[in-house]
Amino acid sequence: MPQRHIWIVLVAVVMLAILPALAGEKCKYGTQECLDHMANKMKNSGFVGVELDTDNAEGYAVTSVYPGSPAETAGIKSGDILVALNGVAINKDNDDELMKARKDWKPGQNVTYTIKRSGSERHVSLTLAPWPADALARVIGMHMLEHANADNPSPSK
Repeated sequence: MPQRHIWIVLVAVVMLAILPALAGEKCKYGTQECLDHMANKMKNSGFVGVELDTDNAEGYAVTSVYPGSPAETAGIKSGDILVALNGVAINKDNDDELMKARKDWKPGQNVTYTIKRSGSERHVSLTLAPWPADALARVIGMHMLEHANADNPSPSK
C-alpha cells in the first residue's frame, strides 16, 4: 500500500491543518523551518495511535494500532473502520469539519469515535496522550523525506 495512504490518525488531521504538503501540495516552509514548525505543533497535539487507510468509502480503515496507545487501551483494533469523531462523519469529503473537530486537541482531552466492526457500529471513548518520541520522529522523518524529494525532484527520463 502506498505510504501516502497510511497515516497515523492525528498526523492525518494535524498535518493536513499544519502542512499542505501532506494534502498533495508543496510545503511552504524551508526544510529546517518545516521541521521546527512541525515538531512544535505535534508536540502539543494529542495522540491517538492508529495508522489508517483513507481510501475506504465507509470511513478510515485502521491498518495498525500503536502499542500502548490510547487507541489500544480503548479497544480499537486493526480492521476497524472509524466512521465518526465526536459525531462528525469521517470521510474525505468532510476534511474541513474534521479539522475543526481536531484543531485544538491536547493530551488529556477525551474524544469519542464511532467505529464499525464486523458490520455493527459502537462508540469508543479515549483520552489523548502526548506524542511518543518514536512516533513523532517517524512521522516527521516521513514528511522530511517527502520535503526533500519535492525540493530535489529526480530528472525525467
